[in-house]
Amino acid sequence: MKIKNALIPVLLAILFCFTAGNALAAYSYSLKLDGKPAAFNPGQSTGYFIWQDKDGLHLRTTSAGKEHVFSGSIHTDGAFEDILEKTAGPDDFFHISGNRGKIAFQLTTAGEDSGIDLHVDEGTYVTFNLSMDGDKMDPNLIFIGNEGWHPDNCKFTLRHDQDPDKPKDRTVIILGGDFWWWHFHPVYGFPGPHGPGPGRP
Repeated sequence: MKIKNALIPVLLAILFCFTAGNALAAYSYSLKLDGKPAAFNPGQSTGYFIWQDKDGLHLRTTSAGKEHVFSGSIHTDGAFEDILEKTAGPDDFFHISGNRGKIAFQLTTAGEDSGIDLHVDEGTYVTFNLSMDGDKMDPNLIFIGNEGWHPDNCKFTLRHDQDPDKPKDRTVIILGGDFWWWHFHPVYGFPGPHGPGPGRP
């Protein structure tokens, strides 16, 4: 009996290490913003699709035939630059604040896609608040990066993991590595912004 009792703390310690190891592995997994979501298929899928590449940050909306009105806001602590929007509906709109830190939009899609291309000047995060047909967007219909992962909420923040303050709010997504939004000038060496160009998706 004493031998069996002596084994209990050992078994509990092994179980704790196994659980903690799995939790650490899950926490250390870096969600990626890079690459167009594989699920993005204009006219065949419905939702928001968000990704970055060498041309900047992209947001697309599309619907599988039925018309939907996508609306929301995008906010940063930097400034949005080189913005290009693709709208389809007569009531669609796109507004940017005076300090260029916030965008409000409405995009209508019915079997095609609409969207916004931009880059972020000196920003450390971007916050999205997304709706469809006047209701909060189902997070399962928000696809981010090539893997098409979903946030926990229709309002969420993308922040790179080099930021010293990592908020505990689960709607704040800590991404692995830097954003693509800054690169080094080929001649002068100092950072400069990426932005959407003629080859954008």
